[in-house]
Amino acid sequence: MGKHMGTWGTYAENAARIAVLSLSGVMLAATLAACKAPEPIVAPAHMRRPTAEIVGPRPVSDTAVSQKRNTGTYPTFAQPLTAAGTQMGEDEASTMEANLSRLGAARKNGQISEAEYNRRVAELRALAENQKPVATPAASQ
Repeated sequence: MGKHMGTWGTYAENAARIAVLSLSGVMLAATLAACKAPEPIVAPAHMRRPTAEIVGPRPVSDTAVSQKRNTGTYPTFAQPLTAAGTQMGEDEASTMEANLSRLGAARKNGQISEAEYNRRVAELRALAENQKPVATPAASQ
């Protein structure tokens, strides 16, 4: 066994180590004691108090939408949902495309008058307007 085994030095060296460690501990404790955590922003002291708003009675509209409708029956949602209108099929779309192409070619060649062309375009626009989907109210849950 070595001659220094089991000893950590002389008494003076040990006392110096203890003093340094004690001084480090005191400095650490003093540093930690000086630290102060900031108040949280969501603390009740920082929150604005709500103001009371006094609300009196308000008049009710007399429109039919706001009035109760007593039909004498319970509402039912059992009927299946229906489409807004009939949908155009592939054959109808190809037929309409051919008609539009012929109409444009006839106008270009001068086979129909401008008034006739405008009448047919107005007719097709009215048909397109009729084919637009209609917004249906959402079903209650």
